[in-house]
Amino acid sequence: MKSSHLPLTGRRYHFSGVGGSGMAPMAQLTALLGARVTGSDRNFDRGLELPVFDGLVRAGVALVPQDGSGVEPGIDALIHSTAVESTNPDFARAEALGIERIRRGSFLSRLAAERRAVAIAGTSGKSTVTAMIAHILVDSGFDPSFLGGGAAAGLDGAFPPGSLRVGGSDWFVVETDESDGSVAEFTPAIATLTNLTRDHKEVDVTTELFARLLEQTRERAVLHVGDPALAAVDRPDHLPIVTVAVEGDPVWMRADLVASSVQLDPGAVRFRIGGADARVPFPGILTVQNAAIAVATAHAAGIPVVRAAGSLATFAGVRRRLERIGSADGIEVFDDFAHNPVKIRMAVEALRPRGTLWIFYQPHGYGPTRFFRDELIETFQEALRPDDQLLLAPIYDAGGTADRTIRSEDIARPLTEANIHAKVVPSRDEATRDIVAGARHGDRVVVMGARDDTLPSFAREILAALLARTGEPAAGRAQR
Repeated sequence: MKSSHLPLTGRRYHFSGVGGSGMAPMAQLTALLGARVTGSDRNFDRGLELPVFDGLVRAGVALVPQDGSGVEPGIDALIHSTAVESTNPDFARAEALGIERIRRGSFLSRLAAERRAVAIAGTSGKSTVTAMIAHILVDSGFDPSFLGGGAAAGLDGAFPPGSLRVGGSDWFVVETDESDGSVAEFTPAIATLTNLTRDHKEVDVTTELFARLLEQTRERAVLHVGDPALAAVDRPDHLPIVTVAVEGDPVWMRADLVASSVQLDPGAVRFRIGGADARVPFPGILTVQNAAIAVATAHAAGIPVVRAAGSLATFAGVRRRLERIGSADGIEVFDDFAHNPVKIRMAVEALRPRGTLWIFYQPHGYGPTRFFRDELIETFQEALRPDDQLLLAPIYDAGGTADRTIRSEDIARPLTEANIHAKVVPSRDEATRDIVAGARHGDRVVVMGARDDTLPSFAREILAALLARTGEPAAGRAQR
């Protein structure tokens, strides 16, 4: 992204809650584009030494206490996420100084409005689709900037760990957020809709947000018509739309681009699209869907289908999206961001071709757990087989004033009554002992959950414990 198209030099911003998964890359991008950036986070105040803080410092972000001291006269704006509570001292200080408060998504939409943005929206899979599109555009010489919800592994030119890239062209591939409604504030050149399910908001609310995004899109849109819920999104008459689907999806025969002749291998998928062959080195039908959407979007940006499809052979994935950590004694260990019913079901289906599945699931907050409780129970009942093992951790507590009256036991109890192997494990040590004692050759282990930055390291701890059981060196078969 050329600095002349993003005049942040001389600007000053403070990011409150800077350690969040969406906030950190945004703060890094802002700093790398020349602005003076400070950031505060309650985990920093607690003395937690998290990798995200190291990455922020490397990008030039100055970390300060979350006591209002970072909000100084002359700050252009205070950027925050919806997770930051109104009692935050930074807010009071900004109000006293008359400094504008801007939600992260709104700030991102302002940056995207100044360039040729490709905005990806959806309730599942959008981080992977966003990274795939960025990979294809980089591989095709478009030199785009990129800001995604997950760290794209191996993306050429990306700033570590891979959630952002500063390119030299006007192209900007960006993942939007429907949870705070900011998706409707974008005015992109190209909009891509991946799917629509009940997630942060009810379906009718998200449907309206997506309709507003399409209305404000300048050039063309890509619509995954294999998702029936997207059919209810109003399509503006002025906007050319490329439709895409996977063979066998609803109304797939009417799509402009169809992923057909699908072959699901243990560690990869193959299919044909637009007369071209595609291979993606990741498992599951969801990979096919995501890849088809990415190819269609790249095609909408002017890249031939055969070129876009071929680029996916070197796609290295997204951290915490079915990320294979390694194997021990024929037992594979994965780390995944799945945290709602749809994402959990998709992850289970992708991991299914082998033996027993061991799931360590940490619900990612009291509000989301209460919102999804019944659907989580239904999902695990339908997706798990008799031999599968579900280990439920206590609900992740990010602090604040949340209603803590729901517990993981409220999910486990009805599952055990339905003869599902589900138990609450009060500690990760106990979960590790259960897995080491019970997992056998051919099984798969997956750590699931969001918001908690320590989950990836726990997945590696499980792998190390399994390797120790077999006498293999801890680094012997680990895969980063």
